[in-house]
Amino acid sequence: MEIILQPIEKDIANDILNLLYDSLSTAFNNINVTIAPTLQVNIQNFMNRQRNQLKSPVLLHWILEKMKPTKEMKILVICDMDAYSGELNFVFGEAHLRGSIAAIYLARLKQEFYDLESNELVFYDRVTKEAIHELGHSFGLFHCNNKKCVMHFSNSLYDTDFKNKIFCKNCKKFL
Repeated sequence: MEIILQPIEKDIANDILNLLYDSLSTAFNNINVTIAPTLQVNIQNFMNRQRNQLKSPVLLHWILEKMKPTKEMKILVICDMDAYSGELNFVFGEAHLRGSIAAIYLARLKQEFYDLESNELVFYDRVTKEAIHELGHSFGLFHCNNKKCVMHFSNSLYDTDFKNKIFCKNCKKFL
């Protein structure tokens, strides 16, 4: 099994990719993590111009078709933009349940998005939690009722900040 970190469009800072490499290697024991080169994408093809947001399901489908992952691969798309899915106003990330593709969207994980002072430690913590959460879905985990579990649904940054970066005992045993 392999997890591929796939930055798209803009170059994602090496510190974020290295953080995800280390965090995912720890969270998903015995799974090889690889950082892929940035994939150049015409992001305008996936934008809702009125909302100024990416259509996450459309992007995920395109990546799936383009990369054609095997059953032994999980691809985590990392995108430094805002996105939404379905009826949701926004998403921090999205994944195909038991699928090969997941994504995290960095824009709303940053303090600056809300006109607050930048805080790298808070940002890195959020990125890690969202990446583990979305990959958890790709491995078949559903949302967890335990508010401290990384698989708990985040309806807001408060929820993301409150939960841990690890799976609870129940989620871990199903993983």
